[in-house]
Amino acid sequence: MIPDAPLPAEEVERIAADAAWLCGIPAPTGHEEARAQAVSERLRALGLEPATDAVGNVVCRVGPAGPALALCAHLDTVFPSLEPRPAVRDGARLAGPGVGDNALGLAALLAAARALAADPPTGPVLLAATVGEEGLGDLRGVTHLLDAEPVRALIAIEGHGVDSLAVGAVASARVRVTCTGPGGHSWSDQGQPSAVHALVAAVQRILAAAPPAVANVGVIEGGTAVNAIAERASLLLDLRHVDPAIVDKALARVERAARTAPVPGIETAVEPVGRRPGGDGAASAALVALAREARDAVGLEVADEHPASTDANAAIGRGIPALGIGISRGEDAHTEREWIAVPPIARGAAALLALVRRADEQIPV
Repeated sequence: MIPDAPLPAEEVERIAADAAWLCGIPAPTGHEEARAQAVSERLRALGLEPATDAVGNVVCRVGPAGPALALCAHLDTVFPSLEPRPAVRDGARLAGPGVGDNALGLAALLAAARALAADPPTGPVLLAATVGEEGLGDLRGVTHLLDAEPVRALIAIEGHGVDSLAVGAVASARVRVTCTGPGGHSWSDQGQPSAVHALVAAVQRILAAAPPAVANVGVIEGGTAVNAIAERASLLLDLRHVDPAIVDKALARVERAARTAPVPGIETAVEPVGRRPGGDGAASAALVALAREARDAVGLEVADEHPASTDANAAIGRGIPALGIGISRGEDAHTEREWIAVPPIARGAAALLALVRRADEQIPV
């Protein structure tokens, strides 16, 4: 039995090394295969029996059959490049795009696998490296996992956020708004309607229609040349709120706003491209209490508890106890400058292991 104490220095360094190694294996959403293979090989080296499921998740059961405690860490990153970008160690920092989101989360999942392989759980535990957590991945991996496997509780592991607990799920809806028109030459066809102009005019109406949901236009694209009237332009919009009903109402208002003040010759389409469930996580009260106890046992301060958007959303949306935890501190997630601190891993990963042991014993099968 692993004691409730910060991890020893050698284990911290092993986790940091795994995070750096995994960070250097590109894993854009939809292209997680190489990183999944690396995780699978590492699990197999521990004497475990991982399998790749129908959507690309790496899934490994430890312990007996039955509804499992699922430990999930997502494989994918927000970065589209397939160019390897290894993390760089600089003293107490480890820096690289995706190092905290979520190479460190995966490294902590491997640490949990080592602990469980050495000291098997009393109940069933499911280790899952999931695909499609980021962006338009739409929680594809964890959703399939919950469809395929009986799960009694779920812990989503992220590299960032050791000072907080994600105790509820922020609901979101993602839509693509597309304007299309006849296009033409900027001079000889002057006066023809532009899809870009129409879309830009619609953006402020769309954003004004969203509150109290939080709205973000993350991508705008369109047109073909500086001297061409654009035939097509589109944007991707993210709407979020803890209350799914508020997201639903905001989505309806946004759809109306996108089509308000139509431009002659321009057609506007609104296409849903993603949806994440939300909720207050009321069913997770016992699991959250165990997480608080685990943090206290390894010397972490009281966490900031707040809703978030993680793999736990999929479970919370089904009424399954779930939460998200972080392993270390860092900054600049979702940027090329992303970094995490190595020393906090000692307590962050220890809190994960302490929570897993408690949940294994106290969350009924």
